[in-house]
Amino acid sequence: MKTIINSFIFRVLLSVSLLGFSSCTGEFDEINTNNNGAFNATADLFLPHGIQSAVDIYWGGALGMDVGDGFSQHWARVQYTDIDQYTVSSDVYTAGWQGLYTESLADYQRIYKIGQESGNVNYQSVAIILRSWAFSLLTDIYGDIPYKDALQGLEGNLLPKYDRQKDVYAALLVELKTAGETINTTDNNMAITGDILFGNDLNRWKKFANTLSLRILSRMIDKADAPVDVKAEVTRILSDPVKYPVITSVSENIQLNYLDVTNNQNPVNVNRKTRDDHRVSATLVNKLKALNDSRLPVYANLSTKNPAYVGVPNGLSSSEAGALGLEFTSRVGSYFIAPNAPAVILSYAELLFLKAEFAYKGIAAAGDAAKNYTDAITASHAQYKLTVAPEYLTANALKAGADGFTQIMEQKWIALYGQGLEAWTEYRRTGLPALQPPVLNTNQNVIPTRMPYPGSEESLNFENFNAALTAQGGKNDMKMKLWFAK
Repeated sequence: MKTIINSFIFRVLLSVSLLGFSSCTGEFDEINTNNNGAFNATADLFLPHGIQSAVDIYWGGALGMDVGDGFSQHWARVQYTDIDQYTVSSDVYTAGWQGLYTESLADYQRIYKIGQESGNVNYQSVAIILRSWAFSLLTDIYGDIPYKDALQGLEGNLLPKYDRQKDVYAALLVELKTAGETINTTDNNMAITGDILFGNDLNRWKKFANTLSLRILSRMIDKADAPVDVKAEVTRILSDPVKYPVITSVSENIQLNYLDVTNNQNPVNVNRKTRDDHRVSATLVNKLKALNDSRLPVYANLSTKNPAYVGVPNGLSSSEAGALGLEFTSRVGSYFIAPNAPAVILSYAELLFLKAEFAYKGIAAAGDAAKNYTDAITASHAQYKLTVAPEYLTANALKAGADGFTQIMEQKWIALYGQGLEAWTEYRRTGLPALQPPVLNTNQNVIPTRMPYPGSEESLNFENFNAALTAQGGKNDMKMKLWFAK
C-alpha cells in the first residue's frame, strides 16, 4: 500500500481547500474543475490517499482515539486527562471536518471526474461509495452538514448551505444503491487499480455499498419522520443477495490493512511511538471481567507491575491518574497498537448485530434475532481468532423483550472495540449501554452528543452556519441532540 502524495496532488488539494473547503455536491456530474489547470493524473493516483486519509481520521488521531474510543468508554486517559473530562480543544473537531472535506472528499471528487471523463463507471461508483462513507461520518459527528452544496468552491460557491441530517442519510442511500447497481464486474475495460482497501475486487465494493446502507438505515429506523421507508429498504437489500450482496464472513470485514512501512503504519502505532496517554477504560474492563469474556486479553494488556487487567476510570484528574501509575494499569492490547493492525470500517459482526436489531424490530427479511445475535458474538470472537465458548453463549442467551435489545446493544458495544466513533454513535442513538459521564466533566454531566462545528464555519459561512444551528434547535456545543439520537 503506497500512499502517493506528489506535488501535483498537493496542488489539487490545496486549490480545493482554498476555494471552499467546507463544501460536496449531491450531483457529482455537476462538479466543475479548473479548466485552465493541467489535470492529467489517473484515478489510481488519488485512490490510495483518498482511502487512507479518511481511515486515518476515523481510526487514529484525537478524533478517533479520544472522542471515539474515549467517549464510548472503551479507552480512558491516564495522562493529560482534560479531553477525557470533555474539554475538547478546537483543533480536535476542526481536524476531522477539514481533513474529510479537503483531503478525502476532494480526492473522491477527482476520482469520480476522471472516471466520468474516461467512461469508467467503476471509478465513479467507488468514488460515490467512499464519498458516502465520509459524509456519513461527518453527519454522525457534527449533525447537519454541507452536502448538496459541498465541494463547489471551484464553481464559485464558497458559502455552502447545510442539509438536514435526515436528508443527508436519505440521499446517501440513493447514491449507494445507484453505485452498487452500476458497478460492472464483467468488462475488463472497467477494471480499477490503486485500490488499497479491496485489492481492486469490485464485488467487495458492492458489498461495502449495501452493508453501509444497512448501517445508515439503522440510524433512521426509530424515527417517525424518517424520509424513507426504512423497513422496505432493509427488506430490499436483505431479500435479494444477488443484486444487493452484503459481507458474509469475517474474512470480508471492510478494513484497511496497514503495512509496517513508514507513512503506511496504523495511526495508533504511530501515536504510541512517542506517547503513552491511553489505557483501557474501567467501564469496559469491568464489563468483560463480569462476563468472563475471552476478548479481554486481546483488548487489553496486563499491567506491567503486579500483572492484572486494570482499567482506568474515565475523566480522572491529573493527580488521580498519576497516582494510579503508568505501569499499574492496562495499556491497549498489543493487537491494536501493532504497525500493521487493521483499521476496521465495518465488520461482519456489526452486520449481524444490525440484522439482530432489524429482526427484533419486526423486519422478517433480517431473519431470526436470536440467531443473528449469537452469530454476531461468534463473529466478533473469530475476528481475533478466538472460539467463543458454548458456556458463554448459553450464559448470554438472548432474552425476550426490552432486555433482549439491551443485550444486543451491549454486545455490539463490546464488538465495536477499536471502532470508537461508531460505538459512540450507537450509544447516542440507543442510550445503550447505560454509560455514565465521569464525575469530573465540563459538559454539565452530559456525555457529548456531537462535536462543534469549527470556528471557520462561523467566521466564513455565518449565515448558513447559524441557520443550521437554528434548524437543529441548539447551540454549537456538545450537548445539542442530533436528529438520529435517542
